[in-house]
Amino acid sequence: MTNPQADIHIELEGTPQEVRNALETLRHKLTAQEFAACNAGVLEIVLAEVLNNVVEHALAGRQDGQIVIACNYSDHCWFVEVRDNGAQMPENKLPDGQMPDLERDLSDMPEGGFGWGLVRSLAQDIDYQRRATGHNRLSFRVPD
Repeated sequence: MTNPQADIHIELEGTPQEVRNALETLRHKLTAQEFAACNAGVLEIVLAEVLNNVVEHALAGRQDGQIVIACNYSDHCWFVEVRDNGAQMPENKLPDGQMPDLERDLSDMPEGGFGWGLVRSLAQDIDYQRRATGHNRLSFRVPD
């Protein structure tokens, strides 16, 4: 489940604190000179949504959750793969990413339901696969 040759490679346990640590590591690596001109903020937002969903849903109630992130930058685009050992997506497919109805009173707004809409609006070529090894694999790209 590893790809240490990636431009950015991060392995983490499936906990909220580890997600925060991984995003901090990502931010540090993205500020490196070689990636200074890339669309780092968008990549960080997309990965934050994806990782939080993995921890909250795929790895819920598990103590052995593992996540691996591999990011490669090429031709002004980040190619990203996220793998985890959690439960598969419902119906083995990605959520449709429909945003909640925003034409309502602020007090009636839902707390959640925005994540996949945000991911789908910022990332491209999103693909989900459940591997025979029991791992989930999500890949996408984030152009500059």
